[in-house]
Amino acid sequence: MMMEEMVTPIMLMLMLYLINKTHIINSLIIIEYITLMVLVLMTLLIKIMNLENHNILYFIILLVTESVVGLSILIGMIRTHGNDFMKSSAVTKL
Repeated sequence: MMMEEMVTPIMLMLMLYLINKTHIINSLIIIEYITLMVLVLMTLLIKIMNLENHNILYFIILLVTESVVGLSILIGMIRTHGNDFMKSSAVTKL
């Protein structure tokens, strides 16, 4: 695959993330897609350059912990506010 073919979906999802500010679950899904595309890109680059694969494992661990923290925040917000709208949180009011 060409490098431009891998970077274009990441940039499109980044623009979508910046535009979409209604639900937190949508933002979390977009962030997970971006991290998965970065993981695929990183894997391809490591294979092309013949480097070691342990960096991929570290990135996967970081990806899993990031998603767990995001879901924990989402569950906590739904329990306190009753929904996952960005407008109902105090973060957007600052």
